Amino acid sequence: GTVKVVGLILPEFLERSVGIKPRLSVAVLAAGVSILAMTGCGGGEPATPAATPVPTPTPISVEELLRIAGEATGSLRTFHFRLDHEGGGTPLAPGLTVTEADGDVVSPGAISIDFAGTLGTFAVRSSLITIGDDSYMTNPLTDTWEGVPREVSPLGFFDPQKGIGSMMTSVQSPSIVSRGKDSFKLAGDLPVVALRPLLGNAVEGTTVSVELTIDARTRFLTKAVLDGRVTASEPDGVVRIIGLSEFN
Repeated sequence: GTVKVVGLILPEFLERSVGIKPRLSVAVLAAGVSILAMTGCGGGEPATPAATPVPTPTPISVEELLRIAGEATGSLRTFHFRLDHEGGGTPLAPGLTVTEADGDVVSPGAISIDFAGTLGTFAVRSSLITIGDDSYMTNPLTDTWEGVPREVSPLGFFDPQKGIGSMMTSVQSPSIVSRGKDSFKLAGDLPVVALRPLLGNAVEGTTVSVELTIDARTRFLTKAVLDGRVTASEPDGVVRIIGLSEFN
C-alpha cells in the first residue's frame, strides 16, 4: 500500500517544491520505491535469505559396488590393459619373467600381448596371442612364433566373463578409501587363488593387498594394484599395477 501511495504523490510534490517535472523524476521515484519496498513493509529489518541445504551423500554398499563393477566390466566386448611391476615381475614360463605388458582383449576368447621381461639373465621382448584354446608366443631368441601351453596364457584372468568378475567378488574385508566425482577407490585383501589363471601356481592360502579404482559413471574397473607375493618363485615385495582402458 505504501508503494502505491508514494507513486501517486511523489511526482506532484517534486514539481511543486523543487521544480522537477514528473518525466524527470522517474529515476528518483524508482529509488524511493526500492527503499520503501525494503524498509517500509518489513518493519525496518532486511529479509534474511533462506539457507541452502547441503545434500547428504548417498550411502554405498561396498559389496554391492564390487558386484556391479564386476558385472559391468565382465560385459565388456573389448578393452586395453597395461601391466607394470614394482620390485620384481610375473613368471610366465620357466625362466621367463614379465616386467611390463600391453595388450588387447576381444571377448570371447582372444587376446594379444606385447611384453618385456627377462629370460634368465637376458632382457627380452616378445608377443603372445591366444585365440580360443590355442596360444602362440614369439620365441625371445629367434623371434619365431611357437605354440605354448594353455596355462601360460593370461586369458583366464582377463576374460571379461570370468577372471575380472571373479576377482571383484573375491575381495575380502573391502572398504571405500575415497569417493570422488569421477571414481571410487576401494581397498581390501584378495586370495591369490583368484589370480591363478593369470599367474599360474600361486602360493596356497595367502592373500595380497588390493586397491581397486572404479569409474563412478560406468562402474568399469580402471585400475588394480596388487601388493604382495603371489607365486613361489618370486621375491617378497612385488607390486603389480594393472590398468584397463579403451572400453568397447
